[in-house]
Amino acid sequence: AYIPAAGAATCESLSSVSIPNTTITQTELVAAGAFPAPPGRGGGEGGRPRFDDLPAFCRVAATARPTSDSEIKIEVWMPAVDWNGKLRGTGNGGLGGGAGVGVGALAAGVRGGYATVGTNTGHDGDASYALNHPEKIIDFGYRSAHEMTVTAKALITAFYTIGPRLSYMAECGGGSIAALGEAQRYPADYDAIAAGGFGADLTHHTAGQMWIWQATHKDAASYIPPEKYPALHQAALDKCDAADGVKDGVISDPAHCNFDPVVIQCKGPDGPNCLTAPQVEAARKIYAGPKNPRTGKQVFSPLYPGSELGWAQLAGPRPLGIATDFFKYFAFKDPNWDYNTRPINFDSDIDLANKPENLAVDAIDPDLRKFIARGGKLLLFNGWNDTSIPPGVAVDYYKNVLAKTGATRVASNMR
Repeated sequence: AYIPAAGAATCESLSSVSIPNTTITQTELVAAGAFPAPPGRGGGEGGRPRFDDLPAFCRVAATARPTSDSEIKIEVWMPAVDWNGKLRGTGNGGLGGGAGVGVGALAAGVRGGYATVGTNTGHDGDASYALNHPEKIIDFGYRSAHEMTVTAKALITAFYTIGPRLSYMAECGGGSIAALGEAQRYPADYDAIAAGGFGADLTHHTAGQMWIWQATHKDAASYIPPEKYPALHQAALDKCDAADGVKDGVISDPAHCNFDPVVIQCKGPDGPNCLTAPQVEAARKIYAGPKNPRTGKQVFSPLYPGSELGWAQLAGPRPLGIATDFFKYFAFKDPNWDYNTRPINFDSDIDLANKPENLAVDAIDPDLRKFIARGGKLLLFNGWNDTSIPPGVAVDYYKNVLAKTGATRVASNMR
């Protein structure tokens, strides 16, 4: 554990640290247990993060402006005692920015002894900035994560007189965009990265979410009520659970489960234990995943058999807000776009989503040679029954890295 050296800076004196394109806006030494929980985030009840158990830490807020249209808000929290010598970078979920800098993640890091840094990804509020601010799209996609890391390392070195001996990121979903972008674009920033729920193919990820909603809302008859999910799930288990020789309520190889939901199509009146013909067709589309109707090319990973109990999030009455906001502000540049009257076209609209200015929000470059060459470690993890971000996209990325980098080099650096 770190013990402050004689030449270590005080927390308040960090306001004078010079960092390119960055202004220190606040420094304060927060006493143990004294950080005020943001409204509604309280003391840990109901899964909310708690803050009253934090050790004393130095809190520094800064704003980075690497371009004239950038305003990246950053916070660095550094344990006042018992620093473990490591940096932990954090990311934001979804399209970022909505809740500003994520203090819950900062608290978790400091609680574990890490000097921890977070950012608002370059914007506060919703994603409407994407209509007219291409530099802010870049800030959200990858630049904010790099700027926060540069800032954190400078402040850590000033506060402790030494820099971090190891730097980590461990992120899921939207945070995986920042984490994987660091490995791909700034391979010297972090030594080890764990990315779960591979949300880093955002332009296609959001299309995949819209595909599920449109499959179950082609018309009123296509909607699958959640009370039917257990029967559909059980039918998938009946088909593939025992394929591994153990009947345990788990499909161990969903990618090779050849399940057709027609097996529970209603043979008589509609009811909770069967699917109507339109509902069978909707389920088939979900298992097939989004495809280009003209070329037949797979656009994104499907959901897999065994995931049925989690379909409500994407197949409910309304699409997920991440997906609709992405198409509204990034793809169509139309704040009045209505998913009810203007469905997604999985050919031409995918081209709109993939406009060059939007590709900054994807972190799918398989060239990790520089990250691996310096000893970087990357762990990808996902659940086979994940519905928000199905696991096929992580599997595909891993295969692409193998093809680009070589299996021998990847073996000791990526799992």
